[in-house]
Amino acid sequence: MESDSGLLRWLKVPFVYNAFQAAVGATALRRRLIQRHVRPKPNDKVIEIGCGSAPALHWLPNVEYIGFDVNAECIALARRTYGSRATFVVGDSYSVQNDLRFRNADIVMAIGLLHHLDDEDAANCIRFACEALKTNGRFVCHEPCWIPNQGAISKYVMSMDRGRNIRSEQQYRQLAVKVFKNVDAWIDTTPLRIPYVSIVLECEK
Repeated sequence: MESDSGLLRWLKVPFVYNAFQAAVGATALRRRLIQRHVRPKPNDKVIEIGCGSAPALHWLPNVEYIGFDVNAECIALARRTYGSRATFVVGDSYSVQNDLRFRNADIVMAIGLLHHLDDEDAANCIRFACEALKTNGRFVCHEPCWIPNQGAISKYVMSMDRGRNIRSEQQYRQLAVKVFKNVDAWIDTTPLRIPYVSIVLECEK
């Protein structure tokens, strides 16, 4: 579920969203996330759920990348930007679940996706990630996260997010442990240039 009221609807426009992300520090955050948690190696197969225009590709080595997103404009921009370097599909975790290209991945990642989904759709997304991975493959996701005694300003900023399903660490873990045998989590209270709290989950199959 998303809020599309007021100025938030403009964040569905790819170039506006990308400019906003750069302004708040999300570009640098994405680089750190990939270096510290995704940790891809050359020739790994990497699947990205909700890839948008695929800005993560800028920080990936020479991998076999396949990304999908429900936003056709974002997928069109990704294809124009990266061409034959990657494969892009318009769809969600339901529509591509029988597509054999989404199998035998070393890494599946989802950056800022689950808080846009209710529990049922988020659970389906996590199951999809597990089914897409090789044994011992990893699912890495990054999400905004509520924490105890959170500051009023970061609470307010996060309440303005388009995603209406920001969760606590425990709630994210509860979704993940139903599918994955090993789940590690890291909380970051200063991930962006604006007051914000985020969580990274690394889930091993």
